[in-house]
Amino acid sequence: MIKLSDYVIQFIENLGVRHIFLLPGGGSMHLVDSVGKSEKLDYVCNLHEQACAIAADAYGQYTNNLGVALVTTGPGGTNTMTGVAAAWLDSTPMLIVSGQVKRADMVGERGVRQMGFQEINIVSMVKTITKYAVTVTEPEKIRYHLEKAVSLAKNGRPGPVWIDIPLDVQAMMIDDEEQLVGFEGEINEQINIDKLNEKVSQAIQLLNQSERPVILVGNGVRLADGIKDFLDMIALLQIPVLTTWKAVDFLAEDHPLFTGRPGAVGQRG
Repeated sequence: MIKLSDYVIQFIENLGVRHIFLLPGGGSMHLVDSVGKSEKLDYVCNLHEQACAIAADAYGQYTNNLGVALVTTGPGGTNTMTGVAAAWLDSTPMLIVSGQVKRADMVGERGVRQMGFQEINIVSMVKTITKYAVTVTEPEKIRYHLEKAVSLAKNGRPGPVWIDIPLDVQAMMIDDEEQLVGFEGEINEQINIDKLNEKVSQAIQLLNQSERPVILVGNGVRLADGIKDFLDMIALLQIPVLTTWKAVDFLAEDHPLFTGRPGAVGQRG
């Protein structure tokens, strides 16, 4: 048997994540305690949950691994939403784990707006800016929800996911991992190879027909772990390059093929 909060933190450790950004709160006390006992995770305590989410977003971008934030219930969750929206727009793999009031204190069908202290239905608020968001009310399904969330966050077009865990569920003792039901479904974001080959052929044809080609490169190259391939390609083709804001570190400004940055972050002149 293992405490559910310990299982969640061990699951995060096993993903290769080495840092977690958090702001402690009563609604996430068991999860925070499990982080404190971890020998593999370094925790960074921020002064505001928005900072936790923004830090996790940056961590996901620059490690190309999952950025993780741990926050408490109510304002702890709502304060993170700006950072989550940024991760959604920038396609950054991110996991938010939030505390929630005990299941017995949740509104449910009572017809009022709040029962538990600092209770808010955070999942309904973040559904449109996450790839997956769920409140875990059945402890035995924690492995399923974690595996599904991470699979969605890191596959296809990456993005943020949210796991909301009531306080009493955090404290539950559950079976070891091999006895828990895992996620075995397929993420329907598989690459259509035929369509991809068609688009590549079209790009090559347009390139061959162009007289003054230029490449505008963006953060999708980083998300696909393709920066080295991109640099090899431009060295071969010798085509000038413009970089978007999220790709400013791909080329040094004195690189012979660097032509500048367009848009709001473009240089003068």
